[in-house]
Amino acid sequence: MVAELAGALRPLRAARPDLRWSDPERWHVTLRFHGDHAEPAGLLDGLRGLPAPTVRLAGSGAFPGVLWVGVEGPLRPLAEAAGADPDWRPHLTVARSRHRRPRWPRVEFTGREWTVAEVALVRSRPGGGYEVLQRVPLTTPND
Repeated sequence: MVAELAGALRPLRAARPDLRWSDPERWHVTLRFHGDHAEPAGLLDGLRGLPAPTVRLAGSGAFPGVLWVGVEGPLRPLAEAAGADPDWRPHLTVARSRHRRPRWPRVEFTGREWTVAEVALVRSRPGGGYEVLQRVPLTTPND
C-alpha cells in the first residue's frame, strides 16, 4: 500500500516542488490530533477491546497548510474513543506548505483494503520524525 501511494504521488511531487512532501517511511494515519499539550497518560484506554476495522486510503483533501489522503472505512468508533471531534477526518498527511491555503493538487488514489491491527499514540519529534509512546492492539475475529 505504501509503495502504491508513493507511486501515485510521484508525478505530483515532480510537478509541485514548492510543497514539502512527507517521507513515505514516516507515513501514518492520524486518527486524532492532540497537539503538543496533551497529557499522554490514558489517551488510548477507550480503544482497548474495540474491533479492528477494515479500511482503505482513498480521496484527498486539505487542512490549512496540509494536504492529506483520506481513509475510508468504519473509523468513527476509534476516532471517538480517542477523543476526536465529530467533524474530524482521519487522514494520512502527504504534503505541507508554508502557505495556509495554497492551491493543492488533487490526489487520485484508491488503495487496497487492510485491517487496522493497532492504534499507536505518536509524538512528533522536533526536527522531524515520530516517537511511539504507546500501542493498543485491536480485536480481530480470531482473537
